[in-house]
Amino acid sequence: MSFSLGLVDWAICLIVLSSSILLGLYLAVRKKSSADSSRFFLADRSLTWPLVGASLFATNIGAEHLVGLSGDAYRYGLSAGTVELTTCWCLGFAAMFLFPFFIRNRVFTTPEFLETRYHPAARVLFSGLMLALSITTKMAFHLYAGALVLHGLIGWDVMNVVWIMGIVAACVTIVGGFTAVAYTDSIQTGIIILGCAVMVLTGLHRVGGWHELALKVPHAIHIAKPYDDPNYPFWGVILTAIYAGTFYWGVDQVNVQRVLGARNIEQARWGAMFTVLLKLTPVFIFALPGVIALALFPGRDSKTTFVTLLNELLPTGLRGLLLAALLASLIGSTLSVMNSVSTLAVRDFVLHFRPRTSERSQVLLGRFAIVAATLLGVMAAYAVYKTPDGLYKYLQAVTLYLELPVAPAIVFGILSKRVTAAGALASVFVGSVFGIVFVTDQLIGPQTGSRLFPLLHASPLTLNYTYRGLWGTLAATITLFAVSSFTRKTDPANLEKLTINWKGQTERFRGIFDWRLQLAVLTAITFVLYWLLW
Repeated sequence: MSFSLGLVDWAICLIVLSSSILLGLYLAVRKKSSADSSRFFLADRSLTWPLVGASLFATNIGAEHLVGLSGDAYRYGLSAGTVELTTCWCLGFAAMFLFPFFIRNRVFTTPEFLETRYHPAARVLFSGLMLALSITTKMAFHLYAGALVLHGLIGWDVMNVVWIMGIVAACVTIVGGFTAVAYTDSIQTGIIILGCAVMVLTGLHRVGGWHELALKVPHAIHIAKPYDDPNYPFWGVILTAIYAGTFYWGVDQVNVQRVLGARNIEQARWGAMFTVLLKLTPVFIFALPGVIALALFPGRDSKTTFVTLLNELLPTGLRGLLLAALLASLIGSTLSVMNSVSTLAVRDFVLHFRPRTSERSQVLLGRFAIVAATLLGVMAAYAVYKTPDGLYKYLQAVTLYLELPVAPAIVFGILSKRVTAAGALASVFVGSVFGIVFVTDQLIGPQTGSRLFPLLHASPLTLNYTYRGLWGTLAATITLFAVSSFTRKTDPANLEKLTINWKGQTERFRGIFDWRLQLAVLTAITFVLYWLLW
């Protein structure tokens, strides 16, 4: 597909993008964000709710959303965006039960909490998993998705673009630390929403409005697919949000680090609700463009959907704005991953083995970790080239399988005093077995997988990744409580600040400023949207 951006497009793109990065760096340097480890890794725990919420949204929204979600919506319809509307109960659960314990214990990383709850080895094990997950899925897909679009637009070599974007993101993170990441994320959130909203409105106008869109592609405008749908079964996706989404929003270091940087638990919870509000938009500004492309340009390669929209839908000027939105999502999400990787490497490995490391050395080693993560992320991006499934679906599946082993031990470790270290270790082992089998089957493809793992391909309830994750999580959870029932219990006094006191007093209701009221309203809106798109 041949295409070249005009001078106006390039000017708009570069001005918008460079201004957001420079402003983020200016605000970070003004606050002296890299003076010590607390400022470098957590912005000195000073973030207010708008920064927490916008940064959390930008961390979640990468180039794979703009590229991958629109491509999957081209193939599967709006059902590809079903999971995007589940944030209300995932973040709601995390804000109610998980965030208070992380902030109360003033941890830098979620694995650090595991050391206190279980054993020092649990911290190292989980941190290692988070590092692998962050680099091989998050960073790799962010870099590759953006490079794929630039390759389609102007013919640049994919891996050359991956290198350039990785270096730019690394430089911003190294110079400004977490403060620069938070401010840059927040600014770029506005760019992403504005740019993609313009594309949706332009597309709807071109197709003749929602009614005409429904007439042209009636099968693609509904969000609910049957339970045996091979790609996005509605109830499978909803269940995924319950067992995997809770881990993703409430435990995953890349996301939770935004919350750990909050000024207090109140700001953290308000920020989470702001994220829930922002997450009502992706199904419309990311998935809906794919459906519009299907109506306007049928018969195209779904992997080039975003490129097609830029090429054939948008006029000069708006192309530059959309390209800026794409690059903003790429850089913003990559910044978040790099900062979290450096935090995990220093706090959970360097300080674990060398606890007397000075503040200055921690920051220096954190910057070295960013360089190393960039190199590994670029190598992982190269492996994404020949993925057989849609980019967005593939990312969802592999991430789910890698998170499966540790999710029950962490979530139920906070919810229940009955859970023991031995039970947690056993559940991680069982979950790891399931995860390894699932990832292997995903990577080798359906033909080879059906021969090696016939039971996984025997039914829609074992074939689709959403159900597979459910069975694996249930097995790990049953193992967790079964082994915990027959092993030595932890001293209740040691768990006083680490687990929920279910008999404690409830928080006083604070009217319209109460985050629980905000969550209730956002949940109601979510159900209305599901009903309208059903």
